[in-house]
Amino acid sequence: MNLFFMSPSFKPFPYFVIIVAIFFAVTLTGCPPPVRDTMETPLNYYDKRNLSIVEKQMTEGDLEHTIEVQFDRKILDAVKQMTATLKPGYRRHFFGKHRLGFLEISDIDRRNVTRMHNYITEKALTFSFLQPVIADNFNIVERFLLGNVLRELHPENFDSHLVIDQRLARTLGRIYRVDVIETGVVTESRDFIDINLRMIETRRGRIIAVGSVKIEKTELLREWLREMGEVGTWRNYYD
Repeated sequence: MNLFFMSPSFKPFPYFVIIVAIFFAVTLTGCPPPVRDTMETPLNYYDKRNLSIVEKQMTEGDLEHTIEVQFDRKILDAVKQMTATLKPGYRRHFFGKHRLGFLEISDIDRRNVTRMHNYITEKALTFSFLQPVIADNFNIVERFLLGNVLRELHPENFDSHLVIDQRLARTLGRIYRVDVIETGVVTESRDFIDINLRMIETRRGRIIAVGSVKIEKTELLREWLREMGEVGTWRNYYD
């Protein structure tokens, strides 16, 4: 009998012991070994082409001359302006995609959200996802509602108009664990609707991308807004 392994001077290599223990644990339990997280791969040519195809399907075709699709195309123009002005540092990523949160679009005072604002929010979020520079470098992790944000932040501690300044951007980033916030405001006059989108980094509170379009309130647009229930559906989060 070989007494070497029983000798007090024998000290097995610790890594070998760990490997043997894992092997027997997997063998006895039937559980597969853990799999390492894989790095996110960049979009290839076909991925980007598919995004473009979906975008065209949403804004072209048999319905492209309807007032709703024309409104959608204006929102898309604002999103494309925003991606065109995106700062170079956010056009790439090194240790994982940037985490993007989407704050509900409202009126300029950050007090009211109507069905029109909800519609613009949903379309802006969808069109943002379809932009290759966004899909390649950002993960849209959450859409948070203005009312929930106000309740979370205790608005009495902030400016009454909830301007997304440096302090508030950092607070939102800490609460929701996002690197960038995409949001916007809508201003209305008698004859026009202005949609202003922006992306704000939460670390320093600076604006990293902007987009803006002006939409004329034609009679067809006014009628469409009435049909979708725009009139008389104001929600005031400060009441």
